[in-house]
Amino acid sequence: MHGNFSLIISAPHGGSILPSDIPNRADGCFDSILNSCIWTHTCKPKSSKCSVTTVEDYLSNEFAQNVAKELVKIYGLSPFLIIGQWSRKKVDFNREINEATLNHSEGIAGHRSYHNFILDAIAKVKQQFGRGLLLDIHGHSQGNYTMIGYLLTGSELNNDQLHFPTSIEEIIQSSCANNRKECLKGKISFGTIMEKNGLGIAYPSQNNPKPGKEVFYGGGYITQNYIKLINAIQTELPYEIRAGNQRYQYAQKYATAIYQFMTANNLLIKT
Repeated sequence: MHGNFSLIISAPHGGSILPSDIPNRADGCFDSILNSCIWTHTCKPKSSKCSVTTVEDYLSNEFAQNVAKELVKIYGLSPFLIIGQWSRKKVDFNREINEATLNHSEGIAGHRSYHNFILDAIAKVKQQFGRGLLLDIHGHSQGNYTMIGYLLTGSELNNDQLHFPTSIEEIIQSSCANNRKECLKGKISFGTIMEKNGLGIAYPSQNNPKPGKEVFYGGGYITQNYIKLINAIQTELPYEIRAGNQRYQYAQKYATAIYQFMTANNLLIKT
């Protein structure tokens, strides 16, 4: 989906298509000499394994599409939308290419295609608008809360270690140069704006700045890989928001939160 404003939405883990010419991603091979994983379908006998994750983020694709539709419906704004159609059992678009494909040629081609779409969207956003936001949508089953991933760990948030590099440094320099906390868990942070729009608990936010003992994912390959080019945020959404009976209403609220967040941080630039 080609956009008319400065937002890119990525949803890499909701696909269910199983291409027959790509083998399922099995465990990789641990090399004790190199102390690292060798990502291949042909491990040596008796070699230790490196596990891979293949679980689908159920209905995260549909949720991303619904959010895009609501942005068009409410504001007349079309984001650049990139959806992963293939199952993670075949290719994981949110891992580096070796782990993502176990070095299978067809899997590599699919992975490169997904990321070329992202790179093309980033280039268009930068050319047309100068700056923007890449929002990577995921789902989790750890509890009824959202994890906002800026590349800070749960431990760093719990200990107020906000000086570490994040995935939104350009936003911080523009909007919160004198107080990083304001952009990460203050009133103009994405978590706070999500909560104010009725999207449940979000870590970190003004009311819920620390995840405490809750499982927390701070961002994956997509968030890490493009931060030199664009601001990036990963949102890990609970089942209720992305797949429950009220998912269409939540998609509308999420779209509103995006609009308000981008407006508050002078990121909403359109043609």
